[in-house]
Amino acid sequence: MCHDEYGDDASVHQINDNVAIVENIDVFTPIHDDPYIQGQIVACNATNDVFAMGATEILSLQALLAYPRNIPEDIPAGVLRGMCAFMESLKSRVTGGQTITNPVPVFGGVCLGMAHPSEIIYSKGARVGDVVLLTKPLGIQPAMRSYRDLQNDKREALLERFNETELRRMHDTAVKIMTTSNLEVAQAMRSVGVHAATDVTGFGILGHASNVAALSGVDVIIDTLPIISGTAQLAEFFGHKLTQGYGAETAGGMLVFLKPEHVEPFKDFLKSKDLPCWTVGKVIRPSDEPNARLAEGVIILETEFP
Repeated sequence: MCHDEYGDDASVHQINDNVAIVENIDVFTPIHDDPYIQGQIVACNATNDVFAMGATEILSLQALLAYPRNIPEDIPAGVLRGMCAFMESLKSRVTGGQTITNPVPVFGGVCLGMAHPSEIIYSKGARVGDVVLLTKPLGIQPAMRSYRDLQNDKREALLERFNETELRRMHDTAVKIMTTSNLEVAQAMRSVGVHAATDVTGFGILGHASNVAALSGVDVIIDTLPIISGTAQLAEFFGHKLTQGYGAETAGGMLVFLKPEHVEPFKDFLKSKDLPCWTVGKVIRPSDEPNARLAEGVIILETEFP
């Protein structure tokens, strides 16, 4: 039995009354020059969609490595090593995959997870009165754009406005975010109980919240945007829509919808794992077509990631 729901983060296949397989595929062009770090980011991004469905047991990751013939072999080998190390940290493995030639490098994989059917968490379950939480700060897009610009002919213009030490701090924070698994968040979701969840990636916090709103038949009001300190100014410089709620993220945090009385237990669970969590909004009855929007006077909260 297949439970594919349009707009969910992964596909759910119910094998029997006790077992459901959660499957996701994710591929993208490299975001970091270090192949090992890039491999970790790839694995983190692929597994996060499975964690978003509430599955905490990852069975495997099948690697997809597509790159030009003339690329040095140590690059895809390094990406694969990073993927393997990340999966080992989850007590799982890269069990195979496919390597092909491609005009530009593209790396990714197919992730398989497993859960009891009753433990699956969908994007469509948000309810009026829910509190909305976010587990990683935003700002990956401008942080990594500045990482690239520091290495090309845009460096001089960038350094006319920003301090290089601060830019590198933002890069380091972004990498830490992109290589930190959402496993503990999925465990918190299972332990405390939530109504809906999704991870925040390429469509930004408002894009993903709008998907939950549409599927759930509710309005989502985002009143706080936790961002990597300094990235608001970077986003404005680059023309990114971070403070408008549409900053693109990679391997971002989880957007979680739950009862008000479950907020503190959820935060306490993550705090015990040395992980942060921010209250960023609420769920209300729709005034028209269900949607997500920023509150008037939305708070831009500059923060770090431990």
